[in-house]
Amino acid sequence: MPYNKLAVAALVCAVLVPPFGILMGHIAWAQTARTGERGHRLALAALVIGYVELLVLCGVPIVLLGF
Repeated sequence: MPYNKLAVAALVCAVLVPPFGILMGHIAWAQTARTGERGHRLALAALVIGYVELLVLCGVPIVLLGF
């Protein structure tokens, strides 16, 4: 059984463009849970990477600048 294509795309987007990766990761997570396709862990990885990267890209400058 092949991997869910959206889960793979979410993982790639999570590294390149975190908000899109997060959105696609949530959709892929729901699809894999509903259909039983492979890729549930890929979707989870996309979510984790996307949220961590978003936190680093937005949170660190806010803390360093004191806003």
